[in-house]
Amino acid sequence: MLKLDFNKEYLNDFQEEIKFLINSEIRLKIIGCLYNSAASIKQIEDKTSYSYSSILDNINKLEQRKFIYNIDDKFYLYNRTKLKIIHMLNFNKSAKFLRENVEYLNDSLLDINIESTNDLSALEDTKLIKTNNIELFKVIDIFKRSLMGFKYLKGIFPYFHPRHEDIISYWVDNECSVELILPEEVSHAVTDFIKGYLPKSNVKNKDIKLITNDINIEFAFIVSDKCLVLAFYHKTGEFNQHAVLTSTSGEAIQWGLKLFDEYEKLCKNYVYMDDIVFSEDKGV
Repeated sequence: MLKLDFNKEYLNDFQEEIKFLINSEIRLKIIGCLYNSAASIKQIEDKTSYSYSSILDNINKLEQRKFIYNIDDKFYLYNRTKLKIIHMLNFNKSAKFLRENVEYLNDSLLDINIESTNDLSALEDTKLIKTNNIELFKVIDIFKRSLMGFKYLKGIFPYFHPRHEDIISYWVDNECSVELILPEEVSHAVTDFIKGYLPKSNVKNKDIKLITNDINIEFAFIVSDKCLVLAFYHKTGEFNQHAVLTSTSGEAIQWGLKLFDEYEKLCKNYVYMDDIVFSEDKGV
């Protein structure tokens, strides 16, 4: 469960352990020598260009930090060390994301019990965008742009966008895939708008699917072939419309798709475009 209460000291300590390994070529070489099998200091010396004394000094440091252990003058990696090596970059990237956004995250309601949040490394290059006295609608405009001009879109929304007319009409009139998880009242508002809009336009797109958020998902996000956008509630329970996290990286988009898929499995069946258009005929 993602319940964050991070402080900068914690995050700095977290990265220090990673830096201890990656900032020393000799320590990385030693770990590389021990990754697949145990070795003595002499064997490590033979495999590297480092002196016996330098290897011994760093072996002692690695032992003190509980990265390796010694049995009969041969050194072994702890299993947890191997895991750290495998995930080292992911840990470092996650810590960078959390440290750079610690104030925003600590002010946000983050109670997300979902597997995707166990690894936040894909969000390393995410940017925090906030409104200011000059650009009061900056975040709203970011949401609007992200909701148009895409090939596919998946998302979760807690509210009806104030400029929904342009957005929904774009979905209806263009060849694009739209899958949304919405609160019941927002879902009804979207379907009512579509029903009212359709007589004025030829329906070009039927690839629109809505699903009711009946599990109280308390954040908003959009993922498309263009970008990922994330927004959260304040801890007071009010939705924060003044700040968003955004990224256009492929890793962040893949993370967002995984996040959506996990929530999709928790919700009920979709309402498809045909169900919306012909609901009266079907008695829906």
